[in-house]
Amino acid sequence: MQAVLNWIGIIMLSLSTSQLYAVQSYGNPEDPVVAEVLSLQIRTKTPEEMQSVIGQKLLQNYAKQNNIVVMQKDIDLYLTRMDRFESEDRKNNNARRIEIQQQLKDGSLTMPAQKKKQLDSELNTLNSLHQFEIAEKAENEKNKEAVLKVRQDMAKASIAQWMINKALYQQYGGRIIYQQMGPEALDATHDYLKEQQKKGAFTIIDKRFEVPFWEYFINDSKHQFYKQGSTEEKLAFDSPPWRKSLQRR
Repeated sequence: MQAVLNWIGIIMLSLSTSQLYAVQSYGNPEDPVVAEVLSLQIRTKTPEEMQSVIGQKLLQNYAKQNNIVVMQKDIDLYLTRMDRFESEDRKNNNARRIEIQQQLKDGSLTMPAQKKKQLDSELNTLNSLHQFEIAEKAENEKNKEAVLKVRQDMAKASIAQWMINKALYQQYGGRIIYQQMGPEALDATHDYLKEQQKKGAFTIIDKRFEVPFWEYFINDSKHQFYKQGSTEEKLAFDSPPWRKSLQRR
């Protein structure tokens, strides 16, 4: 699996208001206009930023046109699921820390040097993580409202991402890829964007940015695909994962 956010995950991030000028322009006013999307001029020097803005605007519009709305109850379920997973991770990590400490204590005289080195390294990592979690918890306690707002915004973006992917897949079909934040309807998103470009919803003015914009969708080596026709593919968008995970417990 690629160690990257999926495409929709990236573009669901909110545009910084500090980068919007006179509503009709995004980016640094001194940068060239490289594209336009839904009457918004995009000024940037990087194709990645252009892609992000185009994607966000179009998929926000798609969500609006298809009545895709994230409910508060789903945000609450998502956060409850996250809390449970994080609690389990902490529990497992602490158990492993104790286990390694005991192994090092019992085998201090007979343990091979390489084995001891590996355990020491793992223990150091777990100890650092433990100290970070303690500090993070203390910091979060000081900023409860701000932390809750960030967590809710992240949950909302992740849920919206899944819902948009599901809607795109149901409308356009095609292949699905694995991503860290859930299944992604790669071909469906590609087809939707091509359709929107044909309709004039966006235009790439700087033709040097055209190839990089589409690279993500046409380079199969970048992705790991669900096996076509498999049960896993058929059930990829069967039901919201934040609900399934809670129901299995």
